[in-house]
Amino acid sequence: MKSILDSTLNHQEIEKKLPHAGKMCLLHEVISADINSLKALAISHQDTDNPLRIKGKIAIVNGIEYAAQAMAVHGTLLSEQSDSPRSGYIATVRNIELKVPFFPENNSPLIIEVKQLMSDNNGFTYQFFISCEQEALISGKITVFLTL
Repeated sequence: MKSILDSTLNHQEIEKKLPHAGKMCLLHEVISADINSLKALAISHQDTDNPLRIKGKIAIVNGIEYAAQAMAVHGTLLSEQSDSPRSGYIATVRNIELKVPFFPENNSPLIIEVKQLMSDNNGFTYQFFISCEQEALISGKITVFLTL
């Protein structure tokens, strides 16, 4: 697949492509993207002041937010190619497989991979996988409806 990314995107560049700012911008770097997929790294799960942390831990179900942000960056990159920016909202979350209860407490980055399965004028569906040190953490599918 042809890349839609000239180089990697750092945290500041990602933050410009998301409605999230500060600590809620969870992605650290986008390392690759083509018209169907995106791969990103996150280290925010290591932050003691991560806003998703409760009683010292981050529940793995919060991986859905990490995946949604990766999907949003991918959607923004695609819309920049076609010059048709639109916002959207999560409509469904399906087939979630939680492999562990919490994000790992180590210094290794999370690897977030999203793959677009379907796209039309009303929205899109992605499959996502999040892993750390080659260990699967969470996977599933997210559908987003686009607003006018």
